[in-house]
Amino acid sequence: MLFRAPSSLLEGIADYTILKANYAPPGFNKPGSGSRWDAGFDITARFLEYCDGLVPGFVAKLNNLMRKTYDVSFFKNITGKPVEQLWKDYKAKHPGVK
Repeated sequence: MLFRAPSSLLEGIADYTILKANYAPPGFNKPGSGSRWDAGFDITARFLEYCDGLVPGFVAKLNNLMRKTYDVSFFKNITGKPVEQLWKDYKAKHPGVK
């Protein structure tokens, strides 16, 4: 059975490309914002930016793995850490940001 990536992750990747191209609009969430990595849009984009800082090319690698299927374990395959740990580490890097 093939699993498709959640739309929130796809939206996050799209916003990540906007962020990296320096086209983030005013009001784009700041790093550390959000309560879930998969909230989508700019929250997920900022989390992906963090992951890309840990492993250069992370988003491209993730995108490549997602071409035919999706599994949350892709995060661990690429970074060595499960996504839940990555999110905790990301939030700890930005204390006080909600």
